[in-house]
Amino acid sequence: MYSNHKASATISSPKEQGNWGIADTAELFEITTRAIRFYEDKGLLSPRRANGRRVFNVQDRERLEKILRAKRIGFSLEDIKQFLDVTDGSVTVTDELLRRKTSFEAVIARLRRKREDIEVIAKDMQDLCEIIDNHIKNAPTGGVFQFAEAYDAMFRARMDEDFIPV
Repeated sequence: MYSNHKASATISSPKEQGNWGIADTAELFEITTRAIRFYEDKGLLSPRRANGRRVFNVQDRERLEKILRAKRIGFSLEDIKQFLDVTDGSVTVTDELLRRKTSFEAVIARLRRKREDIEVIAKDMQDLCEIIDNHIKNAPTGGVFQFAEAYDAMFRARMDEDFIPV
């Protein structure tokens, strides 16, 4: 459910299921209580109150996880709000739903391209680590220039032709 190990271990605790304070929630997600209050002020979170204190349930934590994940991959708070407004059922006018759907489809396409780019770069870096290991193991006599040429050749072999500098 949660992206970090600490969160998944904490959320399964049966003795506190569904009743976490702001400090516990902040600690779980490794953010500040101020950040949580900020998200609340922006209308992204709305935990219930008990005796004047914020009380977070599983759904609040799942929502916070979505917010933080979207932030990590570059979404603005306004982008996140646009998405949450639809999932919350706050947007019901057909024209607005269709406008947002079109926008979401464009975002999906960009995210898929970004995922492909990340996979290619990760593979390139993995290959580079192997080249470094081989370089250190074999200690070639050509020095750093031979190493750089090997990386450049590997990198060009994986790159889209549109992006190869001439």
